[in-house]
Amino acid sequence: MTSMTETFRQALQNALAGRDTVSIRGTLIELLGRDPYAGEVSAAHKAARRIAEDGKAVLISLLPDQVGADAYVPTARRAGRRASKYLTVDEKIIKDLPCRVELATEKWDALIDEGMRLTQQEIESDPMLSMLLPGWKAEPRAEERARLSAGTAAG
Repeated sequence: MTSMTETFRQALQNALAGRDTVSIRGTLIELLGRDPYAGEVSAAHKAARRIAEDGKAVLISLLPDQVGADAYVPTARRAGRRASKYLTVDEKIIKDLPCRVELATEKWDALIDEGMRLTQQEIESDPMLSMLLPGWKAEPRAEERARLSAGTAAG
């Protein structure tokens, strides 16, 4: 008997084989044919994290209008403005929205760093964004990872 997490992991991997970006909750609803329970959602997110940790996709949090046709739009009131978690291998989404990445392996670092660099250029070239985000600086992921691991080793 396979675990719920393993079943959801297989479903998410199958969905990724057919589409570049998949909604975790949307895939779960397709699989179950109903709204999932909290425990099922938790198991699906755990499965998605494992897929991202394996480097097969990037775990990213997106608003429905950032995804396009494959967007999962919750039915609750005002939920259309709430972010949902997705797995993606779509390089354009990763590069355009690098700050939304929640989990990615070193395999994706160059693409995320490129997106962060482009974001920083956009902020610096726009006076309004510069005013709203003073001192915002893109940090390469390798440096961030080293800083965070040094901080946990010291603390």
